[in-house]
Amino acid sequence: MARKSTAAASTAKKGTRAGPAAKRSAGAAPAAGGKRLLPPPGGATVRMYRTGHGDCFLLAFAGESEDRPSYVLIDCGYKPGSSAPKYIGTTPKEICASIREATGGRVDVAVVTHEHQDHVNGITATNFRGITVGETWLAWTEDPEDPVAGRLREEFDDKLLGLFAARNRLAADGDAGRAEWIDRFLAFEFGGDDEVFDAEAARTALLGAAGARGVSRNKASMKLLKDRARDGVRYVRPHEEILALPGAKDVRVFALGPPRDPDRLTDLNPQGDERFHGLGIATASAGNYFAAAAGAPESHGQSPFARRYALDRDAALADPAFGGFFTERYGADGTPEGFAADGAPRGDDEVPDNPAWRRIDREWLYSAERLALDLNDYTNNASLVLAFELGRGGKVLLFAADAQRGNWVSWAKKDWEDGDRKVTARDLLARTVLYKVGHHGSHNATLNGTAEDEHPSLGWMARGEHGREFTAMITAVRAWAETQNGWDHPLAAIKDALHRKASGRVFQTDTGLDAMAKPEGTSEAEWRRFRARARDDRLYFDYDVLR
Repeated sequence: MARKSTAAASTAKKGTRAGPAAKRSAGAAPAAGGKRLLPPPGGATVRMYRTGHGDCFLLAFAGESEDRPSYVLIDCGYKPGSSAPKYIGTTPKEICASIREATGGRVDVAVVTHEHQDHVNGITATNFRGITVGETWLAWTEDPEDPVAGRLREEFDDKLLGLFAARNRLAADGDAGRAEWIDRFLAFEFGGDDEVFDAEAARTALLGAAGARGVSRNKASMKLLKDRARDGVRYVRPHEEILALPGAKDVRVFALGPPRDPDRLTDLNPQGDERFHGLGIATASAGNYFAAAAGAPESHGQSPFARRYALDRDAALADPAFGGFFTERYGADGTPEGFAADGAPRGDDEVPDNPAWRRIDREWLYSAERLALDLNDYTNNASLVLAFELGRGGKVLLFAADAQRGNWVSWAKKDWEDGDRKVTARDLLARTVLYKVGHHGSHNATLNGTAEDEHPSLGWMARGEHGREFTAMITAVRAWAETQNGWDHPLAAIKDALHRKASGRVFQTDTGLDAMAKPEGTSEAEWRRFRARARDDRLYFDYDVLR
């Protein structure tokens, strides 16, 4: 198991001090990566890297000395193609160079929220050359010694292999469109930085030559951070303890998710009033083992029937013993419907011997699309959700990764023991002044609701005085998302709700500060205060949170 870390002394060379927020001019942008990232006294600076459609955040918290903050890196990934010059024009190489220079080459805590391409594929040995890591934090679902996590991984891997088989069947049958659509979701799970996903190469890498499980690109990225963790790897469980942040002065961390309840992990989509208007409602799950019949039993190691009872689909019609039966009762694609005796039409109440509806050679495979979505959402819903508190009872920064409904509703199921009092999820969200918006602003990753509702929601956030500085950050490239079969990122209803709640203080990857106009009803003084704490660069946004 992971060992607890202690604040490690830094020997990194001091960089040029940017100065506290009060001394920075509004909108001033330091050279890309050319200065150490130093937070305002006692506060924090959140750097949102513009990697494309993906997450990469560097948090600087006031440390024991003014020139040595505590640095937390949360994820480092992007969807290939979304950072192209016509959208953003950044590369993971220069993003990581900026991280190295901003931290002096030392990250106190590296967090991987979940195993998805757009959160980890920037983490490579080349990109992270010269960056050391104190602790690495991952969700309990990655713990190799956790029996619940092990069972979940086995089930997920079985479904993933079945999906590969179904995808290959669709491609072999000439349905390239559906196969390519599934490839988009397989890429999330496997990883890499190629725009065109090679499904067969990925499956081979996962299985290995002898059928043994291999290592995906995503797992290789996570392993790199685990191997570099000089002070240990921590597998974080929700509600268990209030975590200290190594090297930080008076910062505490609360883990809200992912839940330990497997039913919550498969609870994916908002219900009823939890939804924001205008979203698409997902259909039910395709089930756990739909792909068991995706091909011959040997195709992926699963079958609902013993091999002696199975016939390969393509060989069934020509089988010497049973071919006549299949031809007469089922026919084949392109076979005219008729009756075995004379082929003449019968009454309307009679069914031909070989009706087309009996042939489901490919139709059932279309549920592979639903399974691809579900597998993608299961991984999202296993996101590590962290709330960073600036001093006991102070302001909160909420990083929800890609958590979906089951994760959200679990936040309020338990409290944290804090000496002679309890800390609740409702309290933490009420004190939230910065929200990293879930899953690029997707319909299923931010719950709607009011402060009075029983389920955690946007309505729980930033209550009272904290509402005057609530700010949101959306990691989305809208123009690129629209090329991906019209991904609705961010959902307009969610972005509008955030704009209203934050009085326009909503960062988005593809939108520079100068394009963030002061909304109607927001005073000039209020907007100036926001701009004085915000800076942008081609590579990132910086935002200061004061104590």
